[in-house]
Amino acid sequence: MEASTVRVGWIGLGTMGLEMARNLQQHRARTGQTPITVYNRTHAKCALVAEHGAHVAVSLASIAQTCTVVFLSLRDDQAVKDIVTQLLDSIALETRDEPLLIADLTTVHPSTTQWVLHKISQANTKVRFCQTPVWGAPPAARSANLVYVTSGSNSDSALLAEISVPAFAHTTIACDDPVRAAKFKIMGNFMIAGILETLGEAMAVAHESGISRELYLEFVKAMFPVAPILGYAHKMVDEDGEASKTQVGFNIHGGMKDVGYAIDVAKSAGLDLPVAELAHKHLQWVLDNGDENWDWSSLAFALRKQ
Repeated sequence: MEASTVRVGWIGLGTMGLEMARNLQQHRARTGQTPITVYNRTHAKCALVAEHGAHVAVSLASIAQTCTVVFLSLRDDQAVKDIVTQLLDSIALETRDEPLLIADLTTVHPSTTQWVLHKISQANTKVRFCQTPVWGAPPAARSANLVYVTSGSNSDSALLAEISVPAFAHTTIACDDPVRAAKFKIMGNFMIAGILETLGEAMAVAHESGISRELYLEFVKAMFPVAPILGYAHKMVDEDGEASKTQVGFNIHGGMKDVGYAIDVAKSAGLDLPVAELAHKHLQWVLDNGDENWDWSSLAFALRKQ
């Protein structure tokens, strides 16, 4: 399959999915490639991509029957299972000559990836599945500056890399096994959570020791001048954590899910993640005393109030 002529489907237009799908369609329109076809449970969102030339699918079945590569960008594991099941059911009702490649960008537990692979193997179809998560917050999605993980065969990874860069990602990392790709994403998110925990602890102690959070931020800016760390550090400076309440890139619900998954992955390898357990504890405090829709950097607020 050629990336320029492949028929691309996109399912899921949430905060991240909408930005990626829109960037992908705009890129394909600029470069004379075939338009993508989008589907979303809330149908009105499809218009935000259709205005750039995308087709709108009337049903999941139409995506399954007409596209050769389908990207999933969904809320959680159960949504992935539900959508994959519906896609497979739709394909079973039709005679399909071409193979279908499903690329799932959702952050899921490795057991969900295993479930999907088993489901596809039992369906006896020409469907291939790749776990292909991304790293980056909504601003990075908006500017097509994501890091994209591919998996599957060399040819599938190459095709997905050609479709995604520079359309919605600035680089790709190949990880051959889909289950390993799911673990890879989770451990990457754990590192970000660890940075949040360390930043929050450092700022709390600095403040109580007479060093203002604003002054500590100057150290972070000088020593770690990279966007994710600086962005979270800026949110943590506010006395009442206001920035973490209003400038939400990744919320408490998602943070707790991913940190919990990291703890599970570590346990399956016979290891502990003490920092992850601390971060999970502080995120739980925010959930109990604040709002699950706050940014996960608000765990620093928990350190100040406990």
